[in-house]
Amino acid sequence: MVKITNGVNVFEVTRGAFDGIYSRQGYTIMNEKAAEGAKTPEAPKAPEKTEDEIFVEEILEKPISQWNKDEVKRFAGIKEIDITGTKNANEAKEIIKSFLEAQEQE
Repeated sequence: MVKITNGVNVFEVTRGAFDGIYSRQGYTIMNEKAAEGAKTPEAPKAPEKTEDEIFVEEILEKPISQWNKDEVKRFAGIKEIDITGTKNANEAKEIIKSFLEAQEQE
């Protein structure tokens, strides 16, 4: 038997009933302290990712050869890669490739 709650009601039910019915209705299993009135501590949440972090993750999923000019510039800016003096996106991509290879070696 387990004690469960939806934040308002508290019931004692079998584990099978909880798994099959009550968990789908928003009930959670209470621990002993929660049953005595203390609130169950929540697990720490992972910090939310910034827009730049999300962009970097997504852009690294596709080959550098498929990056457009804006993606190359944005990635270089985020990672602080100096691409000044490059004549075109392909030259900048080569610098970025070297940067990424050096990171992999570390």
